[in-house]
Amino acid sequence: MMGGISIWHFLIIMVLPLIHVILSSRSHGGAKFGWSLAVVFFPLLSYIIYLIVTQPAKRVQQS
Repeated sequence: MMGGISIWHFLIIMVLPLIHVILSSRSHGGAKFGWSLAVVFFPLLSYIIYLIVTQPAKRVQQS
């Protein structure tokens, strides 16, 4: 029989996406809070949507 969820599964599915959303520069303020809540309640689905919808911060090139 299969046991419960292991600590590694919990870390990969729940904690790492949440940490990435919180520390990422892809969103700010209330949007970051909303994405964090979404990742807490619907971890993989909302994290995948977060990566698709938000764009990485653009680097400003100096000349």
